[in-house]
Amino acid sequence: MSGIEVRIAWTRAELTAVKEAVEVTPRFEGRPEVREALRNALRPGRAPRPIVLELGVAERFAGRFVTTDLPTALAKVKLLRAVRDAHEAAPASPGELKTEAA
Repeated sequence: MSGIEVRIAWTRAELTAVKEAVEVTPRFEGRPEVREALRNALRPGRAPRPIVLELGVAERFAGRFVTTDLPTALAKVKLLRAVRDAHEAAPASPGELKTEAA
């Protein structure tokens, strides 16, 4: 599923908490991309922008994301929801069966 992008709209407080959480999150493939996206979103003098990650990177990050407080827990929920929405919006390939969670 390469090429599919996940867009997450975190608040400034959530972005700051996620940036700190990435430092205690176990290493995963795509960590530098997540760190760079967070750094770009938190540039001074600008309103925070949505984070855009590749679906695979977002999935790996969500699987390793360490929640330490309420802002990181809310941020993880938003990340998981964005990943789920990206899967639902992605066209199913011919050999792939699309299933719904109960």
